[in-house]
Order: sequence, then structure tokens, then C-alpha cells
Amino acid sequence: MNRGVLILCAASAAACAVLLLWPGQLRGLRAAGPAASPWSARRPAALRRTPQLPITELLSALAAELAAGQPTDLALRAAAEGLDPNPCPEALAACRSGTAVAAALRRDAAAPGGRALRGLAACWEVAERSGAGLAVAVGRLAEGLRAGAQADAQLAGEVAAVRTSARLLAGLPLLGLAIGQWIGAEPITWLTGSWLGRGVLITGVALQGAGMLWLHHMVASVRAQL
Repeated sequence: MNRGVLILCAASAAACAVLLLWPGQLRGLRAAGPAASPWSARRPAALRRTPQLPITELLSALAAELAAGQPTDLALRAAAEGLDPNPCPEALAACRSGTAVAAALRRDAAAPGGRALRGLAACWEVAERSGAGLAVAVGRLAEGLRAGAQADAQLAGEVAAVRTSARLLAGLPLLGLAIGQWIGAEPITWLTGSWLGRGVLITGVALQGAGMLWLHHMVASVRAQL
């Protein structure tokens, strides 16, 4: 085996390792915080994760407190107790001061990750105006959030499977070149030694890059829509 084959095999193995391990490295950088990832500022807004607030836990606890007969203000304060981070600080302040809780919930909903509180604000306002109970409506809101979280988890799993398959397919041409060199066909010599070969090489690399960019765009578009 000549030196060129060894270099090609090593390069192929390194490329395949990068394709397979790079997603895990990115997840580690994201977990370490924004300062650890120099790419975080350039990532599309659709791919940036919003802070995870325990809104489902808040709604479930609130529905239980209301079903037990607690007044709405006391029920909200009891439901939010112990939650970290607190998903509704403005609403709790409104409960203590006796001001409009629905308006405070809308202000909490404007915070990153708090959008689901808009539904609670609407239910709270309707209950105040009509005198209807909140327990059933809040329970249904909690069920809807749990169903949405399950759908998000399923989507994340399917996207991860598609990306893994794409990276494996992206590494196959390198493996084919390594096998060709191994059996003596010398594809590298043909690809780099003639104008036709160089044209094929450039076209293949361009198509490979375009395919990966297209996959990235599709994933970003799906996440933005859902």
C-alpha cells in the first residue's frame, strides 16, 4: 500500500467521523452556553431554541388547585410556588397587589418561551367577566401543551434520523474513493490528472455541498412552520 492510499484512507475516516460526531459537538456547545459557541450568533432565528418555561406544570397545578376549590389568585400563587424559572412573575405580582391578572399574564406571555400564557390570560379574562369556572379550561390548556410537546419530540427525532442518514450518504463517496485506491483503480489519479476528471470532481463536490445546504434549509423551514 503506497503513501497516497494511507493518506486517502485517513482522510476518509476523519471526514466520516466529523460527519457523524459534529452534531454531538454542536449540542455540547449549546449546552455550555452562548459564549462557548462562536456560531450561535449566526444561526437562523428558526433554529434558535427559546427558553423552556415550566408552563405545562403551572397549568396542571393550577387546574388541580382550582378543582380543589381554591380562589383563582391563591390557586395561581400555589401553582407557581417552587417552579424554576417562574413563568409568570408579573401575574403573581398582580395577585399580591390586586391589579388585573389577565393583563399581567399577557405581559408574561411576551417573555421568551411564555407564549402559551396567552391562552391562560384569555381564559382568566373570560372567567372574570362571566363568572365561569377556570378549572376545566386550564386543564384543557395543559393537555394541549403536553400534546404539543410530544409532537415536538417526535419531530426532533425524525429530523435527527434524516440528518444522520444524510451525513452517512455524504461520506459514501469518500469511502468509494478509498476502496477504488485500495483495489488499484486509482480514481484519485483520474480525478486530478485530467480536465474531465477535475470537472467531475468539482461537480461532485458542488452537488454534495448543495445537497447538504438544501437539507439544512428544509429542516429550518419545517421548524419555522411548526
